Amino acid sequence: MAHDRAAVRGDRTEPAHRRGRSTVLQQHRDAVARVVRAMRDRLDEPWTLSRLAQVAYLSPFHFSRVFRLVTGTPPGRFLSALRMAEARRLVVSSRMNVTDICTMVGYSSLGTFTTQFTEQVGVGPGRLRRLDAAHGDRPLEHVVAGGAGPEEDEPPGGVVTGTVHTPAGDVRLVLLGLFPTPLAQGLPVACTSVTGGGPFAVTGAPEGTWHLLACAHPEAATVGEVLAGARDPDVWVGVADAPVVVRPGRTTGPLAVRLAPARPIDPPILTGLPVLPLAARP
Repeated sequence: MAHDRAAVRGDRTEPAHRRGRSTVLQQHRDAVARVVRAMRDRLDEPWTLSRLAQVAYLSPFHFSRVFRLVTGTPPGRFLSALRMAEARRLVVSSRMNVTDICTMVGYSSLGTFTTQFTEQVGVGPGRLRRLDAAHGDRPLEHVVAGGAGPEEDEPPGGVVTGTVHTPAGDVRLVLLGLFPTPLAQGLPVACTSVTGGGPFAVTGAPEGTWHLLACAHPEAATVGEVLAGARDPDVWVGVADAPVVVRPGRTTGPLAVRLAPARPIDPPILTGLPVLPLAARP
């Protein structure tokens, strides 16, 4: 009987413990979501860590840890990504000049803005507009399918293999790329695409440790929509379950990439993944 009572106590305590952890995690997510909304609404403001922490009702030190735990990204880098995502949208979808866009997203120096834009998006504002003018109306699947080139043109390197797991529903074009950081920004060091869920192989991967990031767009998406940065819930996003260590001539994997609709607290996708490097080819 004593053993039975202990078992009952354990059964009662464990769910309560899990519920407590779940409640704290949800509180953290709510705090981060509140901060991200404030960032999005006032991109031009000079946000500091202390001000962001006040929005979250947390101390700066605790807020920084919580924000990174929830989003996988430090607050300052997340804010920079939000600013560049809005700048990219304006460059592609409006006729505003770059100086006005720079000011609107919180930059006082055009030079700094242009440098950051080029590093995070993968091309400069002017080049992005020209890419959109040349390829924006084309179906995304045509650009990706038509730009891979013959197999012998692939650069030497390793191969990363795995399986994409997608939510039930419509079939999507899945774009996968290897990046130096957990943020999908800049040009991927290697990339590929698949339609729907299933196996994939990223070839020509350079030696090093990379993050395999993925996004999925509706089959009807155009290059212009991807370059402008479609917002959730139109886009599914996912990341491999571990960083990828690539060695020349070797195959790494299999890895699992699970896609889900993008959430407001997910870092924005700044790169066009395969779209930019493929569309930029002559």
